[in-house]
Amino acid sequence: MKVLRVFFCYCLSFGLLCAVSAKPLTTEKIIFSSNRDGNLEIYMMNPDGSQQVRLTNHRSRDFNPVCSPMGEEILFISDRGGERDLYIMRADGGGERPVFRTAPAFRLYPTWSPDGKRIAYSQRDPDTKFLSIYTARADGTSVNRVVEMEKADGEQPVWSPNGTEIAYVVHGEIHWASRQIRFINLKTRKQETLLPDDNARRWQPAWSPVHNKIAFALYRREPPQQSIYIANRDGSGLQRMVDGIFLMGGKVLAWSPSGDELVYSRTVQNKSQIFKINVVTRGTTQLTHDGSNYVGDWFDPSALPVSPQPQLLTTTWGEIKRGD
Repeated sequence: MKVLRVFFCYCLSFGLLCAVSAKPLTTEKIIFSSNRDGNLEIYMMNPDGSQQVRLTNHRSRDFNPVCSPMGEEILFISDRGGERDLYIMRADGGGERPVFRTAPAFRLYPTWSPDGKRIAYSQRDPDTKFLSIYTARADGTSVNRVVEMEKADGEQPVWSPNGTEIAYVVHGEIHWASRQIRFINLKTRKQETLLPDDNARRWQPAWSPVHNKIAFALYRREPPQQSIYIANRDGSGLQRMVDGIFLMGGKVLAWSPSGDELVYSRTVQNKSQIFKINVVTRGTTQLTHDGSNYVGDWFDPSALPVSPQPQLLTTTWGEIKRGD
């Protein structure tokens, strides 16, 4: 018994040291997933496509990575527990662990709150089989269902930059293929739809860090095409940016931290590759070429209002204390 106690204390001490020593990203990076090595794993690269490095190495699929606002942790989806669920790791790829301490549940589409204290995600109800929108602390506690879906799926939540709203996708409410982007005010719980349309197929909302704009994917019937559009939060100023994006259930686009570029997935020779586009000049650059690659997130420490190191120490110590 004494041996087990000593071993447990050693493991706990080692875990605390790893948590405290976690370091945020110090250079601008794009996080993405790729199957280039035979399995879907999480990767990182520079914004110009150079220095592509694999972060995860697991026989299960790891995908949809999103970086914490301060750049010290990455949320992602994995089925390594037998069910698709949310996992978290350090920005260097170490310390992989489940977000929730409960049994694996069907959770998808993770996103961070602007202050990094909470996450939002979709979770399937075991009775209705529909996805609803939830929030929780970043350590998996204080779970709160913010949108209950009874006859359609609530997917792809994303927090507004000021933290007051969440945009999400309602899938299948009007007809089986319909997708509408809806906003919910987290204080009043009032909801509204972006560009209401009975035949809408809009999904993948991505909130610009500046200018209160929304980028999203839209499927047009004639001619059949998946495209990226940008609009103001109130639906005005609609612009079509690029056609031929890759249609999939996961992420297909993300903003640069400066708000002047978008990174997106597009089909090239029957494989998904990652491109970026300047929203002013419309100039595009292909960033990946090997295997199929899927957009995750874009982080830039120079876009932070303060240096991330003090915030990292405060956040980490708070998580340690909550875990006691």
